[in-house]
Amino acid sequence: MDQKLILAVICGAVAFVGAATVCYHIFQMTVIDARARGLRHPKFWGLFAMSGNNSNGLILYLIGRRNYPIQNMSRQDQEKIAKYKKCAGAGIIFLAAGFIGFLICMSI
Repeated sequence: MDQKLILAVICGAVAFVGAATVCYHIFQMTVIDARARGLRHPKFWGLFAMSGNNSNGLILYLIGRRNYPIQNMSRQDQEKIAKYKKCAGAGIIFLAAGFIGFLICMSI
C-alpha cells in the first residue's frame, strides 16, 4: 500500500477518536447539569445535546436550561464537570490534529 494512504487512515482514526471523545464528554456534562437542574430524563438531554450536525441539540439545551436554575450540585459533580471539560478540550485537539493531518496527506 501507499504510505500516504496509510498515514491518511491513521490521521482519520485520530480524528475519529477525538470526535468520539468530545461527544462522550458533552453527554456526561449535560447529564450532570440536567440532574443538578432537576430536569426530567437527564440521559435524554445528554443524547439530545450531542445530536445534530451543527450542534443544534446543544444550543437548544443551553437555551432551554435557562428557565431551570441549579438546585443541587455537589462539589464532586463540579469536579467531574471540570475534568470532563479538560478531556473534551483534549478531544478537540485530537480532532483538529487528525483532520489537519488527513487534509495534508490527501493534498500531497
